[in-house]
Amino acid sequence: MKKWLCTAALFLTLTTACSSGDEGEATTADNKGSEGETSTVTLSVRQLTPFYQTLEKKFEAKHPEIDLQIKAYKQIGETFEPEDYEKYQKTTNTALLSGKGADVYETDNLPIEEYVDKKLFLNMDDLMSKDALPNKGDLEMNVLNAVKMNGGTYAMPAGFNVRAFVGDGDALAQADYDEATWTWEQFVTTAKAIMQQEQQSGKERRYAMADMPPDVLLQEMVVDNYAKFVDADAKKASFDAPEFVSLLKQVDQIYADKVMTSEPADMGKQLFYSAVVQSPADIIDGLHAYFAHPRVVTKPHIGEASGMRIIPVMQFAIQAKSPAKEAAWKFIAFLLSEEGQTAEGRAGFSLLKSVNDKQLDDLAAQVKSGSRKLPNGQTATATDEEFARFKELLHATTNYEQLDGKVVGIVGEEAYAYYGGQKTAEEAAKLIQNRATTVLNE
Repeated sequence: MKKWLCTAALFLTLTTACSSGDEGEATTADNKGSEGETSTVTLSVRQLTPFYQTLEKKFEAKHPEIDLQIKAYKQIGETFEPEDYEKYQKTTNTALLSGKGADVYETDNLPIEEYVDKKLFLNMDDLMSKDALPNKGDLEMNVLNAVKMNGGTYAMPAGFNVRAFVGDGDALAQADYDEATWTWEQFVTTAKAIMQQEQQSGKERRYAMADMPPDVLLQEMVVDNYAKFVDADAKKASFDAPEFVSLLKQVDQIYADKVMTSEPADMGKQLFYSAVVQSPADIIDGLHAYFAHPRVVTKPHIGEASGMRIIPVMQFAIQAKSPAKEAAWKFIAFLLSEEGQTAEGRAGFSLLKSVNDKQLDDLAAQVKSGSRKLPNGQTATATDEEFARFKELLHATTNYEQLDGKVVGIVGEEAYAYYGGQKTAEEAAKLIQNRATTVLNE
């Protein structure tokens, strides 16, 4: 069950790639074919996967006038060593700065904000508004609008995951809380009340959350409220502000009061957990692993309430200097089509509402018929209301913030020293501020 719990490693999402080639090679020669001839679009990816191979075949069958050439830094089965990430970025930087790289780039693991600031990627909004996409009204525009940068669509995700905050629905049904407005203080009060009531009725003691170290909880809070502490445009942070110092101490008190624990707990011995939901199947296989009636709730917040957090999966950008922009856009448009969104191997929820709804409806039908089993072999049970609620949350979530993973990592590192007793909250906050400022101005 570890994969369902929040870990620092889950703050950054790594993805994949396809066909070999030198990123630095010019791609201009074949991009503009004469009428009736085949034009070429090059796609640069981190690593070849079966999904990319399927996508290539389907796209070329749909657009025989375009030859999609996939250039991969690593092939299927090859291992990405730690030093490969830096080499991969350097290779891509050289190609992009020269203007002779690929037409389309998979941008996961790349410093996309830097590329957008340097105008190396194309804003696809104009192409998207002019193109008569047959499924425009079916797009999850809440997601596409949320992941915009600098007011434009510079990277198009192939799909998305969501991070959900999940509670024990049976316990919450008896609790007095308002998830639309609750803060972390109110969350603690609610959790304490539930825990006390359960113990008075003779049930075994539970924690609000277990297997969740305080430094990791703090990182989640920062990720959910990143703009509150970091002004990315101004390259300024405010981790030395009294509000953040207070947050450090608040988290410490939560653990001192034994509302949460860093220690693992047996199945069902916690009231809430944070989970990355990667597909409709996870609603049953993952969320029901802990509770008979899980309920996705709005996470307690510091500022404004927010829904499930969006995690883009496999994003693609068009090089601003590409001589094949129109053909490159046809690839992006195909990725958004039903054929592209249902291609085998595409990860995450779809960018088409109809695809997501069908998968959720099919899953609900399996549960209702009794044919759906949990990973432990038991028959899955879930109400129609549970599926309807998840659909509503999925189609409405706009919770996304472009953040710097290094900054989030620094928060965890210095907070760990505070929670371990090596530093005061004020000392930890000052170190986080200094180190974060350095990173933001690199």
